[in-house]
Amino acid sequence: MKELTAGQITRDAMLILEGMHYFVWRNNNLAVPGRKFTGLKGVSDITGFDKRTGKAVYCEVKTKNDKVSEYQRNFMIRAKTAGCIVLIAYDDDGQTNLKTWE
Repeated sequence: MKELTAGQITRDAMLILEGMHYFVWRNNNLAVPGRKFTGLKGVSDITGFDKRTGKAVYCEVKTKNDKVSEYQRNFMIRAKTAGCIVLIAYDDDGQTNLKTWE
């Protein structure tokens, strides 16, 4: 079975999250050549909130070969500690699946 790309996982995860009553968007956080990086290192790939409660949701996208970086781990710890919903979207044998980050 062909592995899903990060783009496919992101697209699928956003649809799943929208079906779960979240308002979400892709959070681009890349350095631009020739400019100083001013973003937040480690911020999740998908950001949003629960439309019913207003609670923030963060979702990190990982392909089969990706690992959570130290910056990402630190961000997720801070978000979870603050009471946010923190998820991982991943390739589960050719299908996108979500799990709560522990």
